[in-house]
Amino acid sequence: MIRVDTTSFIPIYEQIKKETVRLVATGVLKPHDTLPSIRDLAAELIVNPNTVARAYRELEQDGLIMTQKGRGSFVAGRAQPDIEKDVEAYLVPVLDEAIAEARKFNLGTERIMTLFESRLRKAPDKSQRGGRHE
Repeated sequence: MIRVDTTSFIPIYEQIKKETVRLVATGVLKPHDTLPSIRDLAAELIVNPNTVARAYRELEQDGLIMTQKGRGSFVAGRAQPDIEKDVEAYLVPVLDEAIAEARKFNLGTERIMTLFESRLRKAPDKSQRGGRHE
């Protein structure tokens, strides 16, 4: 379920964190679901186990997962407002990066907004039944 891009400039542990947040926010992972062990996920992603351990440690510090010695790591039971904060924390840097890229081309706010709105209209809305457009 978790995918990483080894060619990205984003550290792999950050990618693991973001993917986990995304999976929880979209309901793929639900409270109390078991996460892959550090070793299993490291082997699957072909990364150092310390990288996965760091991601899990930071996710636990953020309250998104919990680890029980000898039993593994699980999605924490959290309120929806907490998940919404995680989603925003995930999306804000993505949007900031897109804005920064647009600014490199000297695009103004109006043009960036127009591009964003155009792309938003063309993207399927998966929150609606059947992925229909609005």
